[in-house]
Amino acid sequence: MRGQGVGHVMGRRRARARGVGGFGALLCLLLALLSAGWIARDLAVAAHPADVWWSWTGEPARPGGPAVRATTPLDPMLGLGCLLAAVAVLRRSPSAPGALTAVAVVTLLFRAPPLWSLGTGGLPGAGPGVRAWALATAGTALVVSVLLLIAASAGRGGADRRTKRLRRAPAAVAALVLGAAGLVLVAWQIHTVREVGWSAYGDSVIGDGEAHRALLEPPGDWYLLSLALLSLLSAAGAAQRASSIRPLALLAATLLAVHGALALASEQHAGLLGHFRALAVRTQLDVATGAFAALAGLVALLALARPADAAGARRPAGGQLPPGYAPPPPPSNLPPNW
Repeated sequence: MRGQGVGHVMGRRRARARGVGGFGALLCLLLALLSAGWIARDLAVAAHPADVWWSWTGEPARPGGPAVRATTPLDPMLGLGCLLAAVAVLRRSPSAPGALTAVAVVTLLFRAPPLWSLGTGGLPGAGPGVRAWALATAGTALVVSVLLLIAASAGRGGADRRTKRLRRAPAAVAALVLGAAGLVLVAWQIHTVREVGWSAYGDSVIGDGEAHRALLEPPGDWYLLSLALLSLLSAAGAAQRASSIRPLALLAATLLAVHGALALASEQHAGLLGHFRALAVRTQLDVATGAFAALAGLVALLALARPADAAGARRPAGGQLPPGYAPPPPPSNLPPNW
């Protein structure tokens, strides 16, 4: 009777977790639709679709084009991450709570700045209507992120609690490259502080709106600090072989790879890569940093592509059964002389 009671409670918890997970999938789809809507808006107002791509790499808008764009490279990545998280939830994957948490954390980091940069009348040239829609998007994204964190917590309560760990070699590789990339980004921030001083650096982190080229773009140094934080946090989790950190580490690795690739694309478009030896040392270091970020992100993605190792959870050492399992009961009709 006691076992039946425990099973009934666990069944209710799992059913509740499935319901909350479905709600989390709907929230992820909402975030993906918001990103897709703004990308469609930029494509609609652009003279050429390629202009949106070059604006993502940091190129200035063409003369006569729209005064203000809305999206950055974060928007397609956030949209794709939200879709993958929704698929993980709908498939009842063990990584679903971690995927919801990763999407929520990244959305909170990168959707918060527009609330104060646009709320103070920043980004001159943006009409009040489009600015109001951007503010509503940022506010909605933050509320949805908090709800996703709640859904992820509820999902963990009904998930299988058998421990799974990342494979040792891929986890070590991911921890090494993500940690190195995070430290490189932090070193650049320290250099910037020494170069411009704390006051100017603080303004560049918070942003005053004039430094932005897109409505939903976080300040440059805020973005780099957030990317460094995500990289170091993912590296620490990978070093401990924690499977729960895998979705966040995959997202951080993707952000690193795309950040580096876009930086290299912009530098190639400016003709810097063909004259690398003639560049100033500072510019050479910028190019090298972009290449290292792209390489580190790609290596981390490949290392984390394989799922966590659950072999130990399925077959414990010493022939013992996992917790919650019991040997089959004896037959009801015992054989003679039993």
